[in-house]
Amino acid sequence: MRPPSAAERHVRSSCFLLLLFLTWLAMTSAFPIPLNLMKRSGERLPWGPHRQIQASATTHRRLTSSLNTRILAENASVWNTLDGSPPLVIARGGSSGLFPDQTSAAYLFAATFSLPSSAMYCDLQLTKDGYGICRTGIDLGVSTTINYTFPGLISNYNVNGVLTEGFFSIDLTALQVLNNISATQPYLARSPSFDGLFDILQPTDLVDLASLASNTTLFWINVEFPTFFAQHKLDMSSYILSLMVDMPVDFISSPEITFLKAVKTGAPKNTPNLVLKFGAADDVEPSTNLTYGAILKDLKTIASYASGILVPKDYIWPVDNTGYLGAETKLVKDAHTAGLAVYASSFVNDPATPIYNYSFDPVREYLQYVPINGTDVDGFLTDFPTTASEALACFRGATPLVRKEGTKPFIISHNGDSGNYPGCTLLSYQSAVSGGASHIDCPIQMTQDGVPICRESPNLAPNTDVSTHSNLSSRISLIPQLQDAKGIFSINLTWAEIKTLKALMYSPGGDIDRNPAYTQESIITLSEFLSYAKNTSAGILIDIQNGYFLEMEVGLDVVGEVLRSLNASGLSVSDRVVIQSEDSSVLRRFQQLANYTLVFKVTDTNVLVTKTEVSDVKALANYVTLPRGLVQVANSGYLLNKTDIVDLFHAQNVSVFVSFLRNEFVTIPFDYEADPTLEIDTLIRSYQVDGLVTDFPATASNYLSNSCSNLKTQATTGLQYEIHEVKPGDLVTNLRPRIPAAPPAPTIRLNVSDGELALPPTFSPRPSPTAETPARTPSSSPSAAPRWLKPNIFLLSTAFVTSVIYHYHG
Repeated sequence: MRPPSAAERHVRSSCFLLLLFLTWLAMTSAFPIPLNLMKRSGERLPWGPHRQIQASATTHRRLTSSLNTRILAENASVWNTLDGSPPLVIARGGSSGLFPDQTSAAYLFAATFSLPSSAMYCDLQLTKDGYGICRTGIDLGVSTTINYTFPGLISNYNVNGVLTEGFFSIDLTALQVLNNISATQPYLARSPSFDGLFDILQPTDLVDLASLASNTTLFWINVEFPTFFAQHKLDMSSYILSLMVDMPVDFISSPEITFLKAVKTGAPKNTPNLVLKFGAADDVEPSTNLTYGAILKDLKTIASYASGILVPKDYIWPVDNTGYLGAETKLVKDAHTAGLAVYASSFVNDPATPIYNYSFDPVREYLQYVPINGTDVDGFLTDFPTTASEALACFRGATPLVRKEGTKPFIISHNGDSGNYPGCTLLSYQSAVSGGASHIDCPIQMTQDGVPICRESPNLAPNTDVSTHSNLSSRISLIPQLQDAKGIFSINLTWAEIKTLKALMYSPGGDIDRNPAYTQESIITLSEFLSYAKNTSAGILIDIQNGYFLEMEVGLDVVGEVLRSLNASGLSVSDRVVIQSEDSSVLRRFQQLANYTLVFKVTDTNVLVTKTEVSDVKALANYVTLPRGLVQVANSGYLLNKTDIVDLFHAQNVSVFVSFLRNEFVTIPFDYEADPTLEIDTLIRSYQVDGLVTDFPATASNYLSNSCSNLKTQATTGLQYEIHEVKPGDLVTNLRPRIPAAPPAPTIRLNVSDGELALPPTFSPRPSPTAETPARTPSSSPSAAPRWLKPNIFLLSTAFVTSVIYHYHG
């Protein structure tokens, strides 16, 4: 098959752009689409000093900086920035955490769903014939399809003293770049499913894209390698000065001092803000041969040629080698004293190395840099501008919501605050209560001698130090009714043995480790949990796991022991107590013996639920806990559609809890931009669930306290914003990322009773089961992350290869 011509490739890209813009038209009420962007045919012609763009009312805001529009006349004092304006949201390449950076999709998404007057950031490079393109990194092979289109152009150049191999813009003409290569996602943690779908852009394309959004948009041009381009007879300062004649440029940044001085000298009086971009403290600035650490010591000199500095965030809040914040530096305060604005960089929702102070919640990180009492940074350079926008507008200074008992949606802890502390320990429960959980939970496991304890799983190996106890580590066995693999199970150890163990942090989120610092927390019994919980304001959820197996096959009186513990604690008639189980026989036994609120827990994500199954659940309980993967179905990490399962339960007056919510980005569908707040917002606003079961209760509780409901303008921020509503299925349906076909819908119906017999009133204890115990279909482990949330490298790799083949061999 012959390869498609440049014109054919461009027509295909243009058609996809039309689909993209029509999608955003459906996502926002008023969205003018210029015909010149919708109907692009033939070769793309570059803009440059040789061909000026046409000014118009819709695409040409004005040619001077418009930063004064950011200043709030009535609320300037609420922000402790240099000029009293809200911190600037700077979208690095647009919404580059979701799409390939510096593409039409990334910029349009950022301009539409970020705060007004956010800045669109372009990393400028020049082609060999002097035209500008927006691309991050000197090696185009990292973020484009050039290695497939022009594989012979790989070369070696000296870049700021370092011999660098790659593909360089100085080896291509503008026509070659604009008509033959496309953008790709350079970060492995992000989806490659949009690779090859979007053209490489020029700075002037940002003006057209910004005109499609209802927000006022600022433009930030970053010039990373001016010395390198000068060595190849390409003058960045001349290009920038020409660019300023034909499009509004509000900010110009560069890591090179000589370049900034040249722009300042040659620019007209309405010069944009010039910003010195800092590398690591030990890196050498190319034009002075001084380290950035040395340059930073003379802020007054910087202020003579720049209006601000762009620094890595750890210049302000250092991080030690254990993943914790150190003491705040005086940089922001000292820079403001010198008249310099401070913009912090390197903000992402999907960091390779976590900072444990933030509980994997990116909103918390932004708030760290804009304290109510203190000095605020003047802006954030971020790959996720929607998260920065919601942090500034909705959460800064928000007053914690005082909720009446019984108010939905409930915030239910999963093993306490298990995202931050070892689960099911007093420390994790205390943190859950202080974080705003409406209910704290105790998942019941049983010891060999019949003591109910609070543990995430019947297997003690992943979440305790049992393997370090030589007298206990040999108790490893296989109990297929509990899990497929061998383990050290609580029913094979006595309470006297188990209480010698310490609880450890369990990290379910792929390769992302949770805080390992706490290793001395004790394992507690149900009685100890109840003794603590009854003196708090939180509700109490007792989750009886594997109860049918333990009663019928092991001979442990689980229900009786739970009831005895409740009676002993004085909670025998408390309406604060909720009993949950995946076993219908356990719930029926409680219906006979007590009057507690009951919850049926569904553990399988691959079952069909109809009105009949909902009726079966309603006969057992007025609440149901559904796994997250059953409520919001996904394929290759993308949400497929909005299911009706919550509506089915609500139609029969059964309230729905969703489990388990986690903050780690590897557990969150791509649609949510690695932002747990967006997932919580969707589950509550779109699905209208009645409760969230979460490893991070403070994140869910903070969401309920946000100040952006109903587009309120809050005195604490002076900003008007609505959290971006994620509509399940929009990305897959409208933008069609390159992902495999969705698996067929489940056909096996939920079996609520699962063949269970009624529990006898009492049993005599029998020996604990071993590998010879007759197998029964095991319940899914409630601590396991739903399979659809785990990264599937094979599928992502397939999507990438498919996209490349489609684009170039269509």
